[in-house]
Amino acid sequence: MKKIQKLRNAVMVSLLAGTTVVWGGTVFAAEDLQEFALDDMVVTATRTESKMVDVPVNTTVISAEKIADRHYLDVADALKDVPGANVLDTGKGAYEKTLVLNGDERVLVLVDGRRVNNEMGSTSGGRASFDFNQLPDVSLVERIEVVKGHGGALYGSDAVGGVVNIITKKMDHSYGKVSMGFGSNQARDAKAMYTIKEGKTGVMVAASKYKQGYYKYKDVADGDTKRWAAPSNYDNEKVSLKLAQELTDKTALTVGYDYSKFDGFSPAKAKDMSLNETNKKTTNIYAKYDWIVNESDAGYLQVYHNKLDYYNKGGMEAKDYGFDAQQSLTTSENNKLVFGTSYRKSKATNYISYADGGDINNFALFISDYWKFAPTWSLNAEARYDKHSKAGGKTTFSAGLNKKFDENSHAYFNWGQVFKAPNIDNLYYNTNEVYPPYSGGFGSKIIYKGNPDLKPEKGETWTLGYGTKINNKTSIDISYFQSNLKDAIDWKQTKYIDPTDHDYMIYLGEAANIDKQKKNGLELSISHELNDNWNLEASYTYVRVRNDNNDGSGYVRDNNYIPNMYRFGVRYHDDLWNADLFLRGGSGADTSGYLYYGSYNQKYVDSNYVTLDMSVSYKASKDLSFYAKGYNLLNKAYAESSGAVNYAYSYPAQGRRFIIGAEYTF
Repeated sequence: MKKIQKLRNAVMVSLLAGTTVVWGGTVFAAEDLQEFALDDMVVTATRTESKMVDVPVNTTVISAEKIADRHYLDVADALKDVPGANVLDTGKGAYEKTLVLNGDERVLVLVDGRRVNNEMGSTSGGRASFDFNQLPDVSLVERIEVVKGHGGALYGSDAVGGVVNIITKKMDHSYGKVSMGFGSNQARDAKAMYTIKEGKTGVMVAASKYKQGYYKYKDVADGDTKRWAAPSNYDNEKVSLKLAQELTDKTALTVGYDYSKFDGFSPAKAKDMSLNETNKKTTNIYAKYDWIVNESDAGYLQVYHNKLDYYNKGGMEAKDYGFDAQQSLTTSENNKLVFGTSYRKSKATNYISYADGGDINNFALFISDYWKFAPTWSLNAEARYDKHSKAGGKTTFSAGLNKKFDENSHAYFNWGQVFKAPNIDNLYYNTNEVYPPYSGGFGSKIIYKGNPDLKPEKGETWTLGYGTKINNKTSIDISYFQSNLKDAIDWKQTKYIDPTDHDYMIYLGEAANIDKQKKNGLELSISHELNDNWNLEASYTYVRVRNDNNDGSGYVRDNNYIPNMYRFGVRYHDDLWNADLFLRGGSGADTSGYLYYGSYNQKYVDSNYVTLDMSVSYKASKDLSFYAKGYNLLNKAYAESSGAVNYAYSYPAQGRRFIIGAEYTF
């Protein structure tokens, strides 16, 4: 496992500023940004290398080597290999995939340091603000950096549970790659990318298409393997284009375009026969100007425009545009500043729920100071001011302290304040669906109401951690975190008989500040090199989430999450072969339930599960390789997203499936 940077407070600056330049082959300092050959070296926001022992933050890096060896289908597939990361997948293609870090869906997502979250909010009604189906294809990805814990005062909203930065490949020479795979359930996966490097100009173009005819699962109720009852076909297309131009030896310009589109059917539940056609399209355009001053201090200005078009029982549209700028400044051998500003405006329209649309904007200023105040001690201190159009003004602070024992061991503590403004759905959502009574039962009135008077979520988080490498063969990392929020936002659910018409049951969801929320957890990860060909890795994560709804019950466990998560992997590799076998599991899920009009409702049917995945690749020649991937090899019945009726999961994970393919590079 590789680790991140010597950064101010939380590595966040480097994710935002230090990883978006993609050209190479000149004396321009940004050339080194994506050179990560050493396991213990990473790059900071100021374009300087830093060892993992100098970083006071819990960070995981999915390397270019791992991405190439394991032939991930998409970024969400790769994130399942990150200790402490929980990818919430409903088991059907045409629906969102979200990520939980440190028990929190409030995760900031960046592509080459550029914000891609949308302010409309999650389709599932949670606190997530990004669907991982929308990212550029994984064939473009050089590495993925995952920072767990608060995003620091430098990031403000969304970076509560952590930050994910998708860093795309550089354009330092001309090369290309194509691949094609076929698999179970009529799955097909095609990818192509090509990079041209001529003098000071680099161009990258990529396209991909994933298609699956239907989805199958193992039914926990009777043990049979079944298709989803309604059509569940899924197509996902992606196109990316990027142009980088070195203007001088210290300045450069990058412009780019990312497009993604998925469509298909998204049944409400695995056994629901209703048709639910869904499509989602994103169009992101961006430009970035980089410069170097004082020979080593990097700065940038970037602008972006992100657009989301979504149809699911009605049309929705969201637009985000803005800019951010940053400059680093070395004040002495042991001190460096990073300061900057950002602005974004977001507007969303839901033609069913808020046809007139809703909008928000946010302006921010931030500063970070890195200070090495003793030979083995360093301190990161940060401050940020946000002026939000709905939540008002707020100043937040964060700090990180790092102690380096030797070149392979360190301990750290970081603390930060949280300021999370309501999203547009929270503020403006308003629906009223009516379903007539059926024989012997009630009709339904399903009502959801946003709340324009919501308060912003506020609080603080801290993490204490230790990492070491023993004999360059064994890496051990352990961390403990705690998060305390007040005025946490959630959809408060109530149901009652309509007092004006007793034939109807009203289901009311209201956006509300639920008062308080506590999270705490532990993460332990170990990797060990047995010899030149064999490696082992394992991790254990414990997370507890509790909410106080101010109803007199005190703090009550949020049973949507499985508290204990386990990973264990074995890898074999040589000059021709790479093979990975991964066991994943969870335990402690809440299986309690209640009877409601003849149906027994639960969050989870089983309190634990274990599943097994594999990835094998063979290098037939310098340019040609073959690969095979297998998922849920034991064909287990389990779910990553909560919800069950009559002892059957509403959103079961996919059953056993395989995909085989070939990749050619040139």
